[in-house]
Amino acid sequence: MDLHYLEIFNAVAQHESYKKASDILHISQPALSVQIKKLEEQIGLKLFNKIGNKICLSENGFMLQGYTNRIFDIIEELENGIADKKGYIGGTLHLGGSNTPGTYLLPEIIGEFKKQYPTIEINLDIANTTEVAHLINNGTLDIAINGGSYLYSNYIFAEKLLDDKLIIVASPENPYCNHQNITRDDLSKMNFVVHKTNSQLYIYYKKLIDELDLPENISMCLGNIDAIKRAVGSNLGVTLIPYVAVKFELQFGLLKRLNAPDFEFDYSYSLIYNKNKALSSASIKFIEFIREHMKDYSFNDQPY
Repeated sequence: MDLHYLEIFNAVAQHESYKKASDILHISQPALSVQIKKLEEQIGLKLFNKIGNKICLSENGFMLQGYTNRIFDIIEELENGIADKKGYIGGTLHLGGSNTPGTYLLPEIIGEFKKQYPTIEINLDIANTTEVAHLINNGTLDIAINGGSYLYSNYIFAEKLLDDKLIIVASPENPYCNHQNITRDDLSKMNFVVHKTNSQLYIYYKKLIDELDLPENISMCLGNIDAIKRAVGSNLGVTLIPYVAVKFELQFGLLKRLNAPDFEFDYSYSLIYNKNKALSSASIKFIEFIREHMKDYSFNDQPY
């Protein structure tokens, strides 16, 4: 059985997407499709089902994926062992991050890390917390940083790195910016711009209104933090958001933090990886680097 065909199958199976597999493997989508068909003909089993425009693994596909995951884990272990013997640190790191750390923390960290280890190639996937946990669980990602509180499976190692704050921000034109202190009654009259309902930020928004018995006044529900910030900046509502995501906007007066310390939450960022997946030398170095980097990270300059 051709190992190249298995590599292509493994990429398509992990992402259930020819497009994503095409981007990762640098092979055109039509070529991927042809080679998957050749693999199916070779083993005499149908590996994918097509539902509308989406593909998903068949029962046979799930069976084969179990084997290919083990095959490529062993290959990775072999490559890591050879690299360790040579004292070489290189290869590819597949990193992940939920929306906030993936966008506002990891790029800076990766940039500093690459200065020390330029031979390591890094891919970064950004998704919501649940999706990132799933990609760690199935071995697609090596390491990830997730935001919020999440109950991980027993197969995932999770270590809290630091705490951020979820704060309430508004447009400078919002009249509540002039209030010395925000009260529960003030909050009950505000319209909120929220993240999509399967996100950690939405869970915290629900926690806020449930604890204070507030009406659910949602003006917009958006799937992107930058879109949320733009909507708030256009005075379409206020939002509960991690400080690190709006640090720049607060410093330059594009958004204003409402003085509501009694209605804010700690928001943690956690390092996660699969306990059953062997850590490469590059993974170990990145984990060491990120732990050291986070020691110096501060949220003490949070202005009102």
